[in-house]
Formats: sequence, structure tokens, C-alpha cells
Amino acid sequence: MKINLAPSVKKEMLKSEFWLNDSAAESILNYREIEEINHKTALKAEENNFADYYFNLESAPESYQKSELKEMIKNTFSRKIDPKKEYYNLRAELLPQKLKEEIITNCNLNSVRESNQVQSGILLRRSAVRALPTEEVFASEKFSGDQDLLQLTALSLGTPLLILFASSDQKYFYIKAKLMTGWVKKENVALTEDLKTARDYLNTDQFLLVRGSYLETEPNPFAPETANLFFQMGDKIPLVKDSAISEIPAAHPHAQSNLNNYLVWLPTKDDRGYLELKQGIVASARDLNPGFLKFNQQNIIKQAFKMLGERYDWGGAVKRRDCSRFIMDIFRTFGFEFPRNADLQEKLIPFAKEIFRGDSKARKIILEKLKPGDILHMPGHIMLYLGESAGKNYLIHAASGYGELDQRGKLQAKSIRSVFIMDLEQFLKSEQLSYLEKFSMATKITS
Repeated sequence: MKINLAPSVKKEMLKSEFWLNDSAAESILNYREIEEINHKTALKAEENNFADYYFNLESAPESYQKSELKEMIKNTFSRKIDPKKEYYNLRAELLPQKLKEEIITNCNLNSVRESNQVQSGILLRRSAVRALPTEEVFASEKFSGDQDLLQLTALSLGTPLLILFASSDQKYFYIKAKLMTGWVKKENVALTEDLKTARDYLNTDQFLLVRGSYLETEPNPFAPETANLFFQMGDKIPLVKDSAISEIPAAHPHAQSNLNNYLVWLPTKDDRGYLELKQGIVASARDLNPGFLKFNQQNIIKQAFKMLGERYDWGGAVKRRDCSRFIMDIFRTFGFEFPRNADLQEKLIPFAKEIFRGDSKARKIILEKLKPGDILHMPGHIMLYLGESAGKNYLIHAASGYGELDQRGKLQAKSIRSVFIMDLEQFLKSEQLSYLEKFSMATKITS
């Protein structure tokens, strides 16, 4: 069966094994060393004032003052949109000015008190983090609704949160998580008595690691709060330590037993809205690992190829990945805690760097210093290096596409919008310049 490929890419390159050699299974760092890297990443984020994108929850005050909180909320959306400009929804319709004003009013800024107590909570399901408390799409161009400027990221089930404020309609919380600040749906959050309780859910040494691209918990019509919950690569799912102590099957003759599957703890909420853990089921056939993966080249490349062909997804809006989430999820499987967006990953990941300078020939000399699994950067984009084959160099990334020259020598944008492999000398979509010529830096994560 024929598969469409980018120029210079051969079918055999679609297998991770093509890019691996005998030394690829050698360990690079152990988990203690990875924790040290995470600590350095957090320190760099703090030193560079990136608190909205990489934040130590333990350092938060017990309350935020009126001026500080209002400024924080305003900055969250003003970095992304200008209310006076025109934006389009997913149907390519112009958003009315009145609707934009109503959405901003829903931030509830006039109700911010002089002192605002911080609460804690935990996400009950994978949740979008928004720059404004709305599901409405704000696209800068008429037919670019899948690039919603309000979509900041998606956070995983079990993510601990600080809850700072609520929207006027009481449907959204304004939150701080480690990787993002913004608005999440209130229905997706369970309150906790304190931050420690929220953090304890994932703070366990007995967990399943999602090794595949994604999975769901098994359907359960008798406990829908534990059914069809979505997890992505790198997510942790706490195991019930003694599977003999089972709430399953429930008091119903058609409930599923915990035979040939994993019994896990899942967060739900009680009648007061507070965290209550319940047992759920993950099928044993899913691509899982008991704990973090061994950090080596082999596993980096294998994890990347598990997402090959999946849709490019701006900010995780439709349960897939953009470029930075692609990189982040690969390395979460080893225990790394990388920041969320591409520019911060370039600035904060504390490994040795190679700077790209000069013409294509000089830049190819830099490539000789890299190994499969190293990270490539350009302004606003991040990619994974695969290596060299027959004189050409290749990468894998989640991207919108590339450019090709037509018969007249004019650049034509080729829309791909997926995770795909390509030759580094392919043109950008927007200008007659190769990816290689646009690279700013490489992170030597395999050295």
C-alpha cells in the first residue's frame, strides 16, 4: 500500500530502527540525574521571570492582592489578542465586537477583591487552558480556526493547580499550574484541602506510565466519572497497590471485574466539589510501562515514531500535539519536566548547545556534531533530529508543512499539518529559505 512521503524520504525511514545503531540502547542519564536537570530548568525559569509558563506552586503566596491579580489576568489575554482587532471563529465568521467585549467582561475583573485567597485543586480530566474564559475561537485569519489564539495548552488529568479566581458566569477558574497560567473549566476541577493533597495524587512510586501516544480508561456505565478518561504519552496513572482490595465489580451484575487489566486510582469529586479517589480500569493491552523509561537514544526515537502521521494540533485543542508538546511528551516518558512552548524549551532546557551560523555548508558541519535524538530549534519551532542517510539529513516534527518550488520557480506552500519526517533542506512554507538555513540552535541531549 502506497504512503505519501515528503521529498527525499523513503518508506524504510518510517521505522524507528532505520535511525538506530548498536550503541542506541546505552543509558544516557539515570532518574536522579534527570531530577537534577529538572531542578536546573526550574531555576532558569525563575531567574528569567517565566512564572506564567513554568512555576513552582510551592512558592505561591496564600493570597494575591487586587492589583497583582488583575494585572495577571489582563496579561494572560493581552499577550495573545488585541480586543480592537478583528478575529474569526472556527466557521470563518467574523467575531462581533460585542461578543469579544462580553467574553472579556466574563473575566470578572470588577469583582477582584483587595485580597484574594488562593485555593488548591486537581484536574479530573485532560483540560484546555484558555487565555479567556470561553470556548469561542479567536483566529487571526479567516480560515485558520484550528490555530485558536486563546488556546494556551492542555493539561493532563491529575495536574495539581492553584485556583486564584472565578469567571463572572462561574463556569471557569483562573488557575496556575506548573506549566501554564490561564482559565480552565470549573467542572473539570476538584478542590483539595491543601496543595499537598493535590500533589500527592501523582507523587507515587507505583504508577503506570503511558508509553503509547494516548489511551482511555475502560467504559463504565455504572461509574461514568471513571470511564473513557483520556491520557497522553508521558502521563502517570497511579496504581492501586493491592489489587485484591477492589471496589470493582460494583454492586451490579454487569460491572467489569479487574481481571486481565490494571486497577488504578482516578480523581473524582464529592458532593461538595472536593477530591475523592475512585478505582478505574486500564486495559493491560495498552502501551504502558511500570515507571519511567530508560533514557537512551533508542527510546527517544521509538517514542517519537509512535506519533508519526498524527494530526498537528495547536495547543492540544483536539487531543494531539503541536511541535513543543511533541518534544515535551517524548521526554516526559523519561521523567523530564520541560516547559510547554518552543521558545522556552530552547532557552531553558539545560543541556549543551550548538549554535547554527553561516551558510548551509557551515551549518552541515554543525550537524556532524549531533546524534539522533538531539533537538533542533528555530524561532517559534522545535524538532527532533534523526540523522544522516545518503548525504542528506532528516528530522521528525509536528508541523504545518513545508514549501516546494513549482515549475516557474515560485514557492508553493505544502500544507501537511501532522507529525512527519522531512529532509532539512526542504523550504519553509513562508519563504524560500531551507529549514537548515533557519535553524538557530541545537540542544545536544544525547551527549
